[in-house]
Amino acid sequence: MKSAGLVEISKKEFRDHIMSKKFLIILAIILTATIVGMIGGAFDYNKQIQNYAEHQVEAQENGHSSYSYMWSKPSVMTIFSQIGTIIASLGAILGIAMGFDLITREKESKSLKILLSHPIYRDEVINGKAVGGVAALILALIVTFVVCVALLMIFSIIPGVSEIEYIMIFGIAAFLMIFSYFAISLFMSTVSENSGSALIYTLIIFIFLTGLLPVLVSGSVMDLLAGDAPQPPESLFKTSSTGALSSVTYAVSSDGDDEYYENPYETDEWQNYENKINEYWQKRQAISDFFNLLSPTNNFQYISSYIAYPQIYRNMYDISFNVEDDSSIPETVDVADVMGDLAKNFIALIAFPAVFFGLAYVRFMRMDIR
Repeated sequence: MKSAGLVEISKKEFRDHIMSKKFLIILAIILTATIVGMIGGAFDYNKQIQNYAEHQVEAQENGHSSYSYMWSKPSVMTIFSQIGTIIASLGAILGIAMGFDLITREKESKSLKILLSHPIYRDEVINGKAVGGVAALILALIVTFVVCVALLMIFSIIPGVSEIEYIMIFGIAAFLMIFSYFAISLFMSTVSENSGSALIYTLIIFIFLTGLLPVLVSGSVMDLLAGDAPQPPESLFKTSSTGALSSVTYAVSSDGDDEYYENPYETDEWQNYENKINEYWQKRQAISDFFNLLSPTNNFQYISSYIAYPQIYRNMYDISFNVEDDSSIPETVDVADVMGDLAKNFIALIAFPAVFFGLAYVRFMRMDIR
């Protein structure tokens, strides 16, 4: 029966992963770093809650509005946002460590040829290794999140319903990010002659996606793609001796004896400039977002930051956005709206490992094993 081989190989791979020293060591490092990050984040969160409560009392005593974005109730997701950086780096290393030698180790020990001599299909081998690895990754994340929830309970922090939903979104994004690097390393394990080469190739891709790609799109490459930024109307500004720009206030003669002054920021010329500079920065952000989608690490970090501060992220690219203007900032953001904003990020996080696993699958099926 075809599925019997898949199940047996998956079980074996799962046992091998969770019993391996590298898995246990990296998981222990992740748990230690997470515990430290959670404790620090919990202290900061409780301090923010205390400041929030004091502001609420002060606002009621003075008859002011109790809502202000700068004094809005802190979210538990600010704690998870802090440990997001830890999971982004150590989680990627865990995924790479679990996948880089899955195939090369079998080739080096000649066990792959023996394995395929048994009555199993070749695709059951690659699928079984992937299923066993994914199950081990899920177990590692479950252990990590159980520890996180336990620490929240210790600090008397009870997440609300929407915050629990955001924590689940955070966990799914973390899993997809780690699985992406597992898929990359699995692919490299199928195309490399030995485990050392597979690890080096995987690390090169990891460094490019996490370190070099953001640098490329933030410097001269970005300027080349986005073009020159629109300049403010020269007629509305004058240049001082130091080179600094200052606005010019025009005195406009009326039909009578009276005169009035025209604010340059309210002219049509300035409004046109605002529209152009707004479009320019939106274009730069769209280019940056596109390249960030290509990096699972950056993509995950963007998601973790977004769900911690959704009100800000929904408005930050609007040039007219003013964080001190409470009327433009909603007190809460529906989870469905957040998921709509993050849909492209999750599609990219799903597509990325799917592509590399598909490549690994095709390569393994065509591999010459003698």
